[in-house]
Amino acid sequence: MQLPERLPPIYSMDEGLSFGMGGGEPFGAEDASAEDDVPRIPEPMVFDLVRPLGARRGEFEINVLGIVPIGQVPGNTIPNALGLSGNQFEWAPEVEYAFRDNWAIEFELPFDTTTLAAYKSAGQITFGTAFNDRFIHGAQVIVQYDRHPASWLPTFLYIAGVRIDSTWSFLGMIGVRGDTGAFHRAERVQRLLNLTLFADITNYATIGLETNLAVAMSGNSSLMVMPQLHWEITDYFMIQAGAGGEFTGEGSMGQAAFRVIRSF
Repeated sequence: MQLPERLPPIYSMDEGLSFGMGGGEPFGAEDASAEDDVPRIPEPMVFDLVRPLGARRGEFEINVLGIVPIGQVPGNTIPNALGLSGNQFEWAPEVEYAFRDNWAIEFELPFDTTTLAAYKSAGQITFGTAFNDRFIHGAQVIVQYDRHPASWLPTFLYIAGVRIDSTWSFLGMIGVRGDTGAFHRAERVQRLLNLTLFADITNYATIGLETNLAVAMSGNSSLMVMPQLHWEITDYFMIQAGAGGEFTGEGSMGQAAFRVIRSF
């Protein structure tokens, strides 16, 4: 189904600004005027992609994610979507760049409040589309080094998205994560399943329900549920915000999160 024509922007002081040698839309899949040869599948707010699937060469973005815990989960041993404990304010600035069509890289610095907690980089490839360009899939590799305690968290993910109609879309990620710093050997490998359902409610606003599940070989698990709103304020500036919770075998706590995005 053809998506509706994009309305005039609310405000655009940066119209025509570009980066590198590409012609990619400023927000890729988040932009209602994005390329029509791939399905537009938004990114989850917390466990986001390197770039939207089908990224075009030259797409460049900087953003900052913040996660605010409401309470604590005592004794939680499964890292959250940032690869950290999740029991204090966490935030992470990152840069993303598509260096060629369907290939992208990112670099991220997760912080625990004011302490640099980790170094993180990732690469992503889009394999292609199917079913009249309603389906798109790819893969992502993440390498993270946590500083305290010193440990490596490599992650391997298969990613698939489906554009159901002009309103609804779905993104899923499945894979594994290693954790060399886990105290128990049975928690050094974790299975990951991330599912997000999106609804485009206007040309500029999308709501989503994101779920991130991590299950260690020991059976310990962590589930994050995060309803969220994505709002494209200008052609090159977006904010995302949500509130939900994290649930583990040791207890549960509320969480609020936000992401501020600037594209070039």
